[in-house]
Amino acid sequence: MTQLAQHIAHHPIVDTHEHLETEAVYLAHRPDIINALFGQHAYIQHDLISAGMSYADLEATLDGNNPDIGARWQRMAPYWEHCQHTGYAEGVRLAAHALYGITQLNAHTLPAAAVTHQQYLVPGQHAHILGHLANLSEVQIDAFTWGKPPAADPAPLYRYDLNLCRLVNGTVDLAELGQHTGVIIHTLADYQAAIHALFRMHAAQSVAVKSQHAYDRSLAWQMPDADMVASVLQKKLWGIEITPAEHVCIGDWALAIIAERCAHTQLPLKIHTGHHAGNNNMPVDWVRPSHLCGLLKHFPQTTVVLMHIGYPYQHELLSIAKHYRNAYVDLCWAWSINPLASSDFVRAWIHSVPINKLFGFGGDAFYPTQSLGFALQTRKWLTYTLQREINDDLLSVSDAMHIASCLLQHNARTLFGAHA
Repeated sequence: MTQLAQHIAHHPIVDTHEHLETEAVYLAHRPDIINALFGQHAYIQHDLISAGMSYADLEATLDGNNPDIGARWQRMAPYWEHCQHTGYAEGVRLAAHALYGITQLNAHTLPAAAVTHQQYLVPGQHAHILGHLANLSEVQIDAFTWGKPPAADPAPLYRYDLNLCRLVNGTVDLAELGQHTGVIIHTLADYQAAIHALFRMHAAQSVAVKSQHAYDRSLAWQMPDADMVASVLQKKLWGIEITPAEHVCIGDWALAIIAERCAHTQLPLKIHTGHHAGNNNMPVDWVRPSHLCGLLKHFPQTTVVLMHIGYPYQHELLSIAKHYRNAYVDLCWAWSINPLASSDFVRAWIHSVPINKLFGFGGDAFYPTQSLGFALQTRKWLTYTLQREINDDLLSVSDAMHIASCLLQHNARTLFGAHA
């Protein structure tokens, strides 16, 4: 193992993006070995469906009430054959090897390892997998909640985002928001006061604000007319269904208030850009990072983290992050979407954008077993990427090790601060 490989293999990582369930919920689910690797929104499911697997077969494969793991695997096997070399599948393979010593997933190795899997379903193993096996020094979690979820797992390992996506996509339940904040919403001023209240209640306990509104609308943003927004708000208050354009209008207004509050509270604003999870529903023109240039310009004091390298528009981010002082970029999920594209992106970044503005890892997973696989994948591909730079005489070994430390830990520590 080279000096660079050793450095990356043993370096602690700040994980900037997960959707992990709390340990209590994870243990209540008690996922069997197939579900630990393939279940609970695991991204490999999307490649299996894309390869031709039916949703009925996928559901049967993930049926934990059926103890015949070998038979369940056989439903998946033909489609696994087609996608076993994708980035999503690589994460599964690396997790299976690290957790169970499996080198080839099949109808014999999975049932044989099912007993070994039971050791990971006891209290303390959630943090053990993340903190010890994956060597994550911090895990930032988007639990899709306003503030920490009930029975949130404790700091210092776990930190939580303040998710405000429903405000930005225009679907927020105003009565629920009013009840949560204690601000009864009758006017646009009330709505703004409620957003301010969310920040007063949760900002101090949050690592960042998060929105993945690109799943529901275009990332394109512009400052809307206040009278128009007030009109849309009244329709929502009266229970009148609003149009997609009106959702965007009130969402753009909310995003402006959120961006201003992020600057005031010094919370980074994380925004999903690029590829959608799932299948058969991605308007690819919605997801371009360049749609957010107006927001970056309008709120120069707001630190905006553009997530997932905007794949397949990653090259836009090389220009955006180079130009806008307040734009940062996160490789979370990107290594598993397309590791080769991510490797090329990092090499281009090194020679075009300040290295402090890029974050190296987020697994974007719900189960710690899956986060482990993606962390191992990141170490593998970052080593490959930086070794290519060394081999091409573009970096020294010490420079490559420094860049690895920046991407895996130092950059995130600097932007997101110390543990709460």
